Amino acid sequence: SEKLKMAGQLAAGIAHEIRNPLTSLKGFSKLLMNATGEQAERYYEIMDQEFVRIEMILGELLVLAKPQQTSDYRAQDVRLIMHEVADLLSSQAILSNVIIQEQMTPEPCIVRCDKNQLKQVFVNIVKNAIEAMPTGGLLVIAIERDGEDVMVKVVDQGGGIPENILRRLGEPFFTTKEKGTGLGLMISHKIIEEHDGHIRYDSRSGEGTTVTIRLPQSSGGHRV
Repeated sequence: SEKLKMAGQLAAGIAHEIRNPLTSLKGFSKLLMNATGEQAERYYEIMDQEFVRIEMILGELLVLAKPQQTSDYRAQDVRLIMHEVADLLSSQAILSNVIIQEQMTPEPCIVRCDKNQLKQVFVNIVKNAIEAMPTGGLLVIAIERDGEDVMVKVVDQGGGIPENILRRLGEPFFTTKEKGTGLGLMISHKIIEEHDGHIRYDSRSGEGTTVTIRLPQSSGGHRV
């Protein structure tokens, strides 16, 4: 029964992570109907990136059959990773009448991280914020240095999260979505912890939600 339970959790997690790029692909395929020239080329480029992401996720599934491999930690600028995510989810934002506003410090925000893992976290957080505003609104993504940390904030104008739900976010299979699994946030929490960071939610019903992620800035003595 334990093996069956683990297999079910794994299957649900993979389905969740593949659904994200598929949602983006569906959105851009609709936008392509009215796109021409450079705009159409840009949509094709983003769609190609999403196909690559699906291949990467399926590749991770195959890795599970082999000995565990170490993550690929390198110095990366968090601003660039988040900008890629904002681009990837722009079609879903447009279809939801959500405006994404990026407020990023001009200073490099370098952390040692596995880019694909961190991108997975950002996709999950930004996608949740867009879905929290079904009638549209402003989504602010702010990145700045704060002492020895890099601070990432994703602020939405959605309906907010009640306190009794807020404290349970990140639990496996706890979700407010009809077809959700709750594994997306659980995986995100685990990734942030493995990057020596932490994630916090500030929200009140009717007042939107702010997700704050703190990551240590890169230094010579940080993990490899």
